Amino acid sequence: MDPAELLENFIKLFEDYKDNLKVLNYLIEHDMIHPSFEKRYILNNDDFPFTISDMIRKNDNVVEFYLEAASGCPYKGEVIFDGRWCLKSFRFQCQGCFGDDSLCNVCGSSGWGVL
Repeated sequence: MDPAELLENFIKLFEDYKDNLKVLNYLIEHDMIHPSFEKRYILNNDDFPFTISDMIRKNDNVVEFYLEAASGCPYKGEVIFDGRWCLKSFRFQCQGCFGDDSLCNVCGSSGWGVL
């Protein structure tokens, strides 16, 4: 499965289940997430559905996806190759700095998610 297919399947899970715990359990059971994946962002998500607005291939092993939720909130997903393609992160854009503050105490200057 390539990175785009993996993310499309991930997005479809939210449409199919509409239950964050079921989505997370599916991801775990089907080995779709990296061991470093932060599960709290899936469990606390209430935005459905998602559309992919951009894809950036960082290198041969990392692909970033920029998405928009139905609410208009921006999200970022990162897919990495670690023996297989897997989802490394899926986070909403920081509402504290929107990625514009190098000293943000909410996202740690990443622009995505929370500390």
